[in-house]
Amino acid sequence: MIRFLLTRGHGYTLRRVKRSRQSPPISLMHYDRLIRARWLRRGTYVFTDLDRLSHWDLELAAELYLQLQKAGVRVWNNPARAKSRYPLLRALHAAGLNDFNAYRAHETGSVARFPVFLRKIHGHRQPVSDLLATRAEMEKAIDMAVAGGTPAENLLVVEFAAEPVRPGVYRKLSAYRIGPAIVPHVCVHDTSWLVKYGKLGVAGEELYREELAFLQTNPFADHLRMAFDLADIEYGRADFGFYRGRIQVYEINTNPALEPPLPHPSPVRVESIRLAWEKFLQALRAIDSPGGWPIRLADGKLKPHRVWKNLFVRSRKVP
Repeated sequence: MIRFLLTRGHGYTLRRVKRSRQSPPISLMHYDRLIRARWLRRGTYVFTDLDRLSHWDLELAAELYLQLQKAGVRVWNNPARAKSRYPLLRALHAAGLNDFNAYRAHETGSVARFPVFLRKIHGHRQPVSDLLATRAEMEKAIDMAVAGGTPAENLLVVEFAAEPVRPGVYRKLSAYRIGPAIVPHVCVHDTSWLVKYGKLGVAGEELYREELAFLQTNPFADHLRMAFDLADIEYGRADFGFYRGRIQVYEINTNPALEPPLPHPSPVRVESIRLAWEKFLQALRAIDSPGGWPIRLADGKLKPHRVWKNLFVRSRKVP
């Protein structure tokens, strides 16, 4: 059994995986329920959605991680160690793995190069701004975002580091880490620098063949493993691209969505999607753990919070 711990409203990321006959037994559990629990079944526990937890719930999740680890349970993603977006991007740049840097809104005097763009530190929505070419444009965009209700503490200035894979086409690559395995995934292609959902038909067969070669050979595994290690994340998906011939890791999502193979007009792409799906499920089966006697959880910090959660608090969905 593999139990994924996640925030309310975000179980959609794994529902298709859970229903697959090739998948090991999977259970989805909200942190609300986890924090109120007094007994937990044995199995593999994967802590996800860490960037959506409040600082207090993150600390409680970290205590539960340690209790499970002490009980001999296989656990992934220590909430006390896993880096969220801002510290991760800073660490990747400091380690020389990324050529671009990121800054909080009050650190804009340190921005080294332009263009930049604004995004929120927490959550997974689209950036707050388009590309900003000058310091004046950046400061104006920050002022407008704050005036519009976005707290300055939740604003991140990110140096732009991407380039088209061919004229007019940008590509975002992805790879999962599932325990010890780095599993490549299919690419997303778009005509905009902001490659999020992609556009059908813009890539063409040449790029699809290159994508299939990536999935077959996994050439970026060593570099990505260094990024995951630096992030202290053992389960998640890294989104990355290339800038001046070097890999740039844009973020690591601890609760990434995965869809089963879907129809596509390109036979090459169909094979890539099938291969990515099979490799993901194979790696998932490798971290599965058998059940056993339930684990009794100690009270510690949890006792007063269990009462509070039971009586008053229900977490809401965080985008």
